[in-house]
Amino acid sequence: MIGIAIALSSQWGAITRFDWRIAPGVFALSILLLAVGPILQGISYWLLLRMLGLPSNFSEALLIWMRSFLVRYAPSGALSVVIRVRERERMSATPMDIYTSTAYEQLVALIAGAVACLAAFAAAGVRPPLLAVVISICVVLVGIAVRPRFFRHWGTRLLTWRGIDPGPLLRGRQLIAAVIFNLPGWFATGLGTWLLLRSLASEEIPGIAWLTGVYAFSWMIGFLVPLLPGGLGLREATFVALIGKSVGVGPATALSLALRLASTIAEFVAIGLVELLYVFRKRSGGWRGDLEIRLRRGRGVRSG
Repeated sequence: MIGIAIALSSQWGAITRFDWRIAPGVFALSILLLAVGPILQGISYWLLLRMLGLPSNFSEALLIWMRSFLVRYAPSGALSVVIRVRERERMSATPMDIYTSTAYEQLVALIAGAVACLAAFAAAGVRPPLLAVVISICVVLVGIAVRPRFFRHWGTRLLTWRGIDPGPLLRGRQLIAAVIFNLPGWFATGLGTWLLLRSLASEEIPGIAWLTGVYAFSWMIGFLVPLLPGGLGLREATFVALIGKSVGVGPATALSLALRLASTIAEFVAIGLVELLYVFRKRSGGWRGDLEIRLRRGRGVRSG
């Protein structure tokens, strides 16, 4: 909040002079596109649970993931794990299963973001920032290191020495499949970002590929720095630093804050959609259950 306040105060003149405009239809479409990413992440978490051998129910796992995704704005994001551990029985999981699946989920998200970042910059014909390359290489190396073939040589011994049973591990191809499943969310996010900025700004906005790379890089920076809820402030600062070269610092600041607002609305849209579908499923399931009971009773009366 302090970082956003400083950005607002330092660029207030440029923000107030910014030619704000909005096309409601395009804005709504960008919100829907930005909501695709969280939904795919939630589904991929359920897939990770299944890959780990847990018979988790799809709707329960998706609902709990969305609720934990909502509270990640609390500093350090620890409440996300607390909610999952508290609701672990609904996902047929133990606390260690939750820790393992959450670690894999974070790793998959980072690898997918790194792949999207480098691929987008390459598609735009632009050299990615050096820090983006370094982060991507480190994340991929971590993904290789946690493969069972490598991890059992060093990780299992370390955890066993600490009295921790690591449980099942994902194979390399399973990790790759989860990453590939997340990538369409990044393409939707890039398109939604481009549509949103095009609808707001009168300046010439860079292409979709370049914006996708910038957004993915700023997201990775905000993701990796601890204690910043949802990367608040740092993600915007990184975005402004990169896009400001094209549209100016003042307009870039305004667009960055508008993008944060839109992405937050999109997250609530995704969360609300999952909540509504869960309630609808429960009610329809209850109705089906009552109907089956009545039919069985009717058959019993007729046979009697």
